[in-house]
Amino acid sequence: MDELQRRGVIPEKATMTESEWTEYNKDREKKSRGIVIQDTSTLEIDLDKGDALKLALQAHDKKVTLNQHIIDVLTDQLLIGVDAKELLRNAPRGKQELLKEY
Repeated sequence: MDELQRRGVIPEKATMTESEWTEYNKDREKKSRGIVIQDTSTLEIDLDKGDALKLALQAHDKKVTLNQHIIDVLTDQLLIGVDAKELLRNAPRGKQELLKEY
């Protein structure tokens, strides 16, 4: 470990704050387990009320969140004509979450 720090392969703990060190270790553990770390992106979509309601009802029927349903719909439409099985096999999936109603 000391040798890796001397070479600059890994940072020294003394040069980082506690939260930076914790985040660095989390990322290092994910990489060691083969989890791909990707940047996220934001997409803003304007929907009229009718379309939003239709998507919300479809998401409810599938028992997924509205955001996940919209991601699935967009992914399906973008993958038309592409080898979808190969792309989806290599695509990272989000963390499973429990749906709660309040």
